[in-house]
Amino acid sequence: MIVKNEQHNLPRCLASVRSQVDEMIVIDTGSEDDTVAIAQQYGAQVKHFQWCDDFAAARNFAIAQASGDWILTLDADEELVVKSEPWRERLINSSAESLAYWIPLLDTHQPMTALPTIRLFRNLPDLRYSGRYHEQITYQNQYISAKFTQALDCLEIRHYGYADDLLLHKNLTRNIPLLERLRQQETLSLLLLLTLGNAYLRTDQVEKARSCWSEAFERLSPHLLTGDLPKDTVRLPALLFILGLDLLHEQADYETAMLICRRGLEWFADYPPIHHLTGSLMQELGFPLAAATHFEECLSMGRQGRYFQREPFDLNFLTVWPACDLGHSYVALKRFREAVQAYELALSFQADYEPAQVGLAAAQQRL
Repeated sequence: MIVKNEQHNLPRCLASVRSQVDEMIVIDTGSEDDTVAIAQQYGAQVKHFQWCDDFAAARNFAIAQASGDWILTLDADEELVVKSEPWRERLINSSAESLAYWIPLLDTHQPMTALPTIRLFRNLPDLRYSGRYHEQITYQNQYISAKFTQALDCLEIRHYGYADDLLLHKNLTRNIPLLERLRQQETLSLLLLLTLGNAYLRTDQVEKARSCWSEAFERLSPHLLTGDLPKDTVRLPALLFILGLDLLHEQADYETAMLICRRGLEWFADYPPIHHLTGSLMQELGFPLAAATHFEECLSMGRQGRYFQREPFDLNFLTVWPACDLGHSYVALKRFREAVQAYELALSFQADYEPAQVGLAAAQQRL
């Protein structure tokens, strides 16, 4: 672990993992609270790292201290959940080709789908972190090929760090300043532009957020025109959704929003937010039947569990939101009985969802 000023989170994290591992290594990057004392109290080895605006450098210093055959990395605001024992036998019996395991990461503050994340990997010199922010584990300086990884569903990581007050503090005091310093030194990746834009949006700095999205759009434009998928697709579905949402609702640029939806569906056909965005665009353009097909697809993906697994998104894109919008589409088509059914479906997911309550009452009056 790498930590700084985590006295409130650290006990929960270390308590969850203490009985599951042979050693705990905590790298402190400059705490001014009781973080170090708490780590020592739980039996962790504590070492210090001079912070240099480089998460990968800190991570690599941390894993260099490990003596075991396998390394598990956690953040202080996370908790390890063991769903079935004995999970370590999977590692002992794994083939030599298995270098790393994906573990589902779940957020406790938002209804999100799980994010598969590589947190468990062999202690090998060729496995090291890369990236000063949003660092990723790499093998021989390349992203780890799928043939070297496996899923490990008997473990789960729960993340507690995104309560509104904590997120606001982190964005203002750490994330935005760090990303802006990186922006002055190098060209930010699309992933980091999205991250910075979201940080500005969450701190009510909308114009600065839009500046990040504008820069990302300019970089994406050649790919949007040709249809060639960019090499780096990490968080690209979410970036397309954010860009399309802004174009649709804030700029009313339907033509460009349509292009983004078209490419998004070509590249990530199983990503529900893109389908929902496309449905909203069709509805706005006066094509409720076309809109309904996209809302139905969101619901179908939710029922069948066949949605995009490599990036988390709000679970409401599979349930209440497309069901309610499907009701709106049926109202526009004057198919009021089906509208009632759609609104009732939305309310079965969330009984107090006001748009569905209002829509249901109106549709029932039209029957």
